Amino acid sequence: DSNPNLLQGVVDCCVSIHQSVERKSKRYYEELRRYNYVTPTSYLELLTTFIKLLGEKRLEIGEMSRRLESGLQKLLSTAQQVEVMQKELQDLQPILAQTAKEVEDMMVVITNDKREADATKKMVEQQEKE
Repeated sequence: DSNPNLLQGVVDCCVSIHQSVERKSKRYYEELRRYNYVTPTSYLELLTTFIKLLGEKRLEIGEMSRRLESGLQKLLSTAQQVEVMQKELQDLQPILAQTAKEVEDMMVVITNDKREADATKKMVEQQEKE
């Protein structure tokens, strides 16, 4: 509608189709002696069909465009969320390293306490035997 060259191209195409059908109808008559009438109504039906198909395709393309836009927005949103999470992870790395060190130190203490408890247990068992 907004592009005059496109509109002229569509008009030329429809005229060409109509004229081509007229020529083929004449040839059909010459070869088989049967009539196929090409009337202005036929031309209007061609235009109506074209307009209907054009409307359907515009709706289809519009829906596809909306879906694409929605998908792109989700991708951009996800990329931003990932960027925020990466920053948070980077900020938490020192805390995570400190916590891992504390856990390691605590495991050493627990291991030592367990050794002492085992030694005490053995002493108690020996004293009970005596």
